[in-house]
Amino acid sequence: MAFMGGMYVFPGGALEEADSADDMAERAASSRQDAAARLGEEIPPDMALGLFCCGLRELYEEAGLLIATQEGQPVNPAKVREVYAPHHVEVGHDATTFAAFLEREDLTLSTDLIVPHGRLVTPEQAPIRFDARFFVAPMPEGQAVVPHPTEVHEWLWISPGEALERARNKDLDIPIPTMAILQGLAETPQYDQLLQGRHEQRVVEAEELSPLITVVRAPNAGLMTGGGTNTYVVGRETVAIIDPAVPDPVYIERVAREAGNRGKSTLVLITHSHIDHIGGVVPLVEQLRCPVGAFESMGDPLPFVTRTISDGEVIDLGGATIRAMHTPGHASNHLCYYLEEEGALFAGDVVAGFGTVVISPPDGSLKDYMETLGKLREVAPDKIYPGHGPVVEDGVSKLDEYIEHRAERERQVVDALEAGLTDVKAMVKRIYADIPEALHPMAERSVLAHLEKLEAEGHVTCDEGTWTLVKPTA
Repeated sequence: MAFMGGMYVFPGGALEEADSADDMAERAASSRQDAAARLGEEIPPDMALGLFCCGLRELYEEAGLLIATQEGQPVNPAKVREVYAPHHVEVGHDATTFAAFLEREDLTLSTDLIVPHGRLVTPEQAPIRFDARFFVAPMPEGQAVVPHPTEVHEWLWISPGEALERARNKDLDIPIPTMAILQGLAETPQYDQLLQGRHEQRVVEAEELSPLITVVRAPNAGLMTGGGTNTYVVGRETVAIIDPAVPDPVYIERVAREAGNRGKSTLVLITHSHIDHIGGVVPLVEQLRCPVGAFESMGDPLPFVTRTISDGEVIDLGGATIRAMHTPGHASNHLCYYLEEEGALFAGDVVAGFGTVVISPPDGSLKDYMETLGKLREVAPDKIYPGHGPVVEDGVSKLDEYIEHRAERERQVVDALEAGLTDVKAMVKRIYADIPEALHPMAERSVLAHLEKLEAEGHVTCDEGTWTLVKPTA
């Protein structure tokens, strides 16, 4: 289409004053009050009905589809194709002309058939802004798409799921807002429910945490991720995005919108390469076109990383100053980011807003993790923004708690060895007797991390999975 040239978008356009005028309202099947109630917004009733009418007018202008009745029956599709469609562009382009056309032909717009399905607002600092409502409508039986000859250069009639798949495979260029709406449509189990208004567009939560920070929570809730991965948008005018987590289009749209509301996205930062922290990087940067920064030693480099970040490197966002800190333990390539202006730490998976952090050898190392906790304790952050869970309001107390917890767990492992236990599973049953057995595999990883730390320090030995405490020599 002419707007967002080269990309596939839904038909649509700008609301005109005449879309909300009495002449148009008289040709609509819905009342103004009904339209306002169905839209579900605090909006003047005349504007609400105008949005419904505008949607149907733009659909007629750009696609030649006329959703209307004549003498109480759906408009004759043959008449639409042969009489109306050849003139749809000039008739639909202007709301006053369209209202006069409806009156002349005694047509009633079927505003009662179209269903609101989401609203997207472009960021305040976007060069081109729109506040778009999206509607779903049944395809008029017997009608055919007649594309606008100058605005629509190519059109497709495919399912939302197929459109998403082709976009992921790079067969179609679809912008983030359209992808978000397609995702909501693809999630609808039955389209009759959608057309009856019994399905709402899914919403991804975002919250402003401070003048410099907004968090967007990824829709990947689970046992390990809690309510979902926290993605942080940091800065003012110049913005960094930390840990785009999943490729979900609704979530990606929200991250891009929150970043745009703060300023221009100049950098995506990764704390570490676990999938729940990097899954959304590619679809986000494909559209924002900004570099991706990660620790300078990533093992097998991620293909989308374009900037290596070293321990102690300072990133100046012009109002927000971020210092990178190499913090191995949970992952060897882990970085935390310290926001100087607020004394706040973006901790990735070094600190969680709930419970403790899982250390999984071989990439994870409890020895490294304890050193990392000590390093962060020296920084003494006021607040900690974790990768999962709520904000930690007292950063120092939380770090002290983590250090003491790990020390206590190590004492429990040593006690188990002194009691004659030699394998990990037996130790877990003793140490974690108060948790469900379904969680024991996760606990085994924690115990193994403690054993490997003790082994590295010369306190235990391992022989084919049998662990033995090294007795001090006289």
